Amino acid sequence: MRRFLLFLLWMMGSGAIALFSVQNAKAVSLRFLFWQSIEMPLGLLLIFVAAIALWVPYLTRPLRR
Repeated sequence: MRRFLLFLLWMMGSGAIALFSVQNAKAVSLRFLFWQSIEMPLGLLLIFVAAIALWVPYLTRPLRR
């Protein structure tokens, strides 16, 4: 039952990101100090950020031991 609820939560989050991406197709760019990224749709940028946020715990796991 717990796996089903996690799957359902995952699908709802993915659907929300997809809906947000479709509705906000305006091109944006990131600026951080002196660095600026290329312009890309806001939805694509959101997907990249979500993917990075999901991978960071796995990449830092060996450092926590």
